[in-house]
Amino acid sequence: MTSTTGHGGKREGAGRPKGSRMRRSDALAEKIVAAGLCPVDALIRLAERAENEGDLGQAIGAWKSILPYIYPRPKSVEFAADEVVELARDLAMARVEVLRTDTNFDHVALLERFLKDDIAAP
Repeated sequence: MTSTTGHGGKREGAGRPKGSRMRRSDALAEKIVAAGLCPVDALIRLAERAENEGDLGQAIGAWKSILPYIYPRPKSVEFAADEVVELARDLAMARVEVLRTDTNFDHVALLERFLKDDIAAP
């Protein structure tokens, strides 16, 4: 939002470009690599030492800081709303079928029959 004076607020092209790194960060990374150091290895040593000493809080903190280097962050799951509605409808139909049958029904046979009917339908 910009004011009537034209000052403040978001402006097109303002700020640092996305994904750009600071020169100071690049210089520090080069220095660490040139010295043969690896921060992840150091964190692993610290986590293991903390565990051995019984300092679980320190160990958890160190292990948590290593996780992004080992495992990617889970991505959000996208789904189509119409598929969810269809699944809910299918489950409701299956429930109705179960209620219509004897209480001593075979779950596997009922599911196979339901899936067979669903696949055969146009």
